Amino acid sequence: MSNIAPAVKYQPKPKRYYFDVALGSILLSGEDTGGAYCLLDLRVAPGKGVPRHTHTREDEAYFVLSGELEAIVGDEVFTLRAGETLMAPRNIPHQLRNSGSVANHYLIMFSPSGFEEFLKATSVPAPDDAVAPTQPPPVAVRNVFELAADYGIQFGH
Repeated sequence: MSNIAPAVKYQPKPKRYYFDVALGSILLSGEDTGGAYCLLDLRVAPGKGVPRHTHTREDEAYFVLSGELEAIVGDEVFTLRAGETLMAPRNIPHQLRNSGSVANHYLIMFSPSGFEEFLKATSVPAPDDAVAPTQPPPVAVRNVFELAADYGIQFGH
């Protein structure tokens, strides 16, 4: 893909998905950005998170809109709150968790794009009125761990 966005993209009401422990939307995909990045909108219930893993293909950046997001990047622990941003470079193990007492809401950008395809492959549609899941979604999400390696994601590193 080129790094030039092919057209103006307006998405007034993006589709919502259950991404394992999160409720989210793909706001911009690599198709929208010429492969430069993808942008996701996520909400995670208190105490829920993503286990330690490493992206070998993408850098990721978080921007918290509300609630708290605990990010452990390498050996450093960060607790992000509304208005705070963190960059997690590729090849550095990290994990994420909602360390607050209410569902959080944050944007996450992956550069270059590609991670959104992993989410599409492992997610299930969510209704418009869905909230961040406290348990796995009502319909089983395809096996995240089995598909991760195909997308350059290593768990437990």
